[in-house]
Amino acid sequence: MEHASRSRVLIVEDDSEVQLALAELLASHGYHVDVASTGADAIDFLESGARPDAVLVDLLMPGLVGQELLEYMRSDHQLAAIPVAIVSASPHLAPGGYPVFGKPFSIGPLLDFVRRGCAISPAT
Repeated sequence: MEHASRSRVLIVEDDSEVQLALAELLASHGYHVDVASTGADAIDFLESGARPDAVLVDLLMPGLVGQELLEYMRSDHQLAAIPVAIVSASPHLAPGGYPVFGKPFSIGPLLDFVRRGCAISPAT
């Protein structure tokens, strides 16, 4: 748990109930949690210099969608190194190369991704 208390996770999710549930779950496991309700909010957060250790991204959101956020992150060398997983009710829309958790998701595998992601993230 000591490692988790230093690790920061960004949740990008427009559904406030899902966002809150994920934030509470991760916080209860010792992670520092930041949230963004849109892809644009997530980019603003990342451009502020904040560097999460792992990112959970919904795909379908108003405005800038998850796919565009993923493209933005891939275009930046430092951001591209951050482990990202997709948490979506439309997992069939997910681009290749990312772990995908369909909604509803299983808590164990999602926590395993965050734990592994935070352990290898360059932001740690």
